[in-house]
Amino acid sequence: MATAVSININMPRGDMPFLRQLGKRMGWTISEANRSDALYDPETDSFLNDKTMQAIRDVEAGKVERCKDVNDLLAKI
Repeated sequence: MATAVSININMPRGDMPFLRQLGKRMGWTISEANRSDALYDPETDSFLNDKTMQAIRDVEAGKVERCKDVNDLLAKI
C-alpha cells in the first residue's frame, strides 16, 4: 500500500466540486481546512504554514527561552 501524504492547496472555492469529484474517483479523502486561527500574509498572498503557526503560538504562550548571545544559545542546545 502506498504511503499517504497530506497537502494544502489554495484554490478558488468554485473549483472544489471538481476536486471532490476527482478525489472520489481516485479514492482520496478531501476536506476543507479550518482557517479560523491561521494568519494571512498579504505579502505572499497565502496563509502561514503549520510550523510557522506553531512557532507563533509558542512565543505567545511563553514557551521560548531568550538568549543573551550566540554562546548562550549554544549552551542551551
